[in-house]
Amino acid sequence: MSATIRLGYAINQWKPNFDDFTRPEQHERALKVLAACGFTGVELRGGTGRWDPLGRPASIAATYGSTGAFLDMVRRTGLAGVSSWYVDPGEPVDEELHRGRSVLDRAQHAAVATSLLPFARFLAEAGGSRLVVRALPSAGSLDLPLSDEAIGAAAECWNTVAATIAETGVRLSLHVDCLSAAADEKTLAALLDATDPARVGLTLDTAEVTVAGLDPVHLFDTHHARVDHLNLKDTRHVDETGERLAPHAESSMLSEGGARGVERWFHECGTPGGLVDFPALAERLRAHDWSGWAVFESEQTPNPARSAMLNGWYAQRLFPTPSAKDRP
Repeated sequence: MSATIRLGYAINQWKPNFDDFTRPEQHERALKVLAACGFTGVELRGGTGRWDPLGRPASIAATYGSTGAFLDMVRRTGLAGVSSWYVDPGEPVDEELHRGRSVLDRAQHAAVATSLLPFARFLAEAGGSRLVVRALPSAGSLDLPLSDEAIGAAAECWNTVAATIAETGVRLSLHVDCLSAAADEKTLAALLDATDPARVGLTLDTAEVTVAGLDPVHLFDTHHARVDHLNLKDTRHVDETGERLAPHAESSMLSEGGARGVERWFHECGTPGGLVDFPALAERLRAHDWSGWAVFESEQTPNPARSAMLNGWYAQRLFPTPSAKDRP
């Protein structure tokens, strides 16, 4: 394979509760696990407050003394650095005294761009390449289908953000989760058509789109020119009744399992009964000579270290290096 696929891991699975991932020794232990499992980068997740010391660049500096000190720790564990950062501008941020900003509201676009710039500057210092953002708010909070005006407003926001962070060299990438209004082929295509392809990419999250009833392999083939980041996880379930479109689906469906009482919506890649066809996706990546970060994750896991090991085993076989091709 001439293209370069780098293996990263999302740290979000180590934060299932508000107070159990707050100390530097816990961070270091988790990163050592990731390095031992063969991953070379870590994806951070935006957050807020004293219980989320890795949620914001300022919080990292407050905990470690400086961005540089944090990056020194990351590299001591054996990782190359921070690959990417996921941020949802619709989430409340205590430090900024706001309850979430909407990309559909043009009056808030400048504030969204200003709030995301520190993340991009951090990534530039950390050697990261992608600022991953939630493409659209939850479908359950909106009147569907979205109008052309609403999609145009969101696209304007992301074009503004992309232009604002261009100075850092970090690229903006739109993430589609199963609850998002963007988890619809027509809406996603319209949003991508209205954003600047030179500055705005697409993050393909395999399990999220599968839960929403979409085929990640088909989506990659359709939008491969825009896909510049991967979030890889598996699922055994599709939301066939549309619970993801209901208000408060984050709690009623994802956290509480919905009407079927699903214990875990997301699993390690290659899990028995998993619906994502990872070998087919890997073949399409090779066919399109795709390069970038493939960030593995396993949200809702009861054992983060075990999930990282299972994902690491699978990752090394899905994307084998020349020295690993003869492994059984």
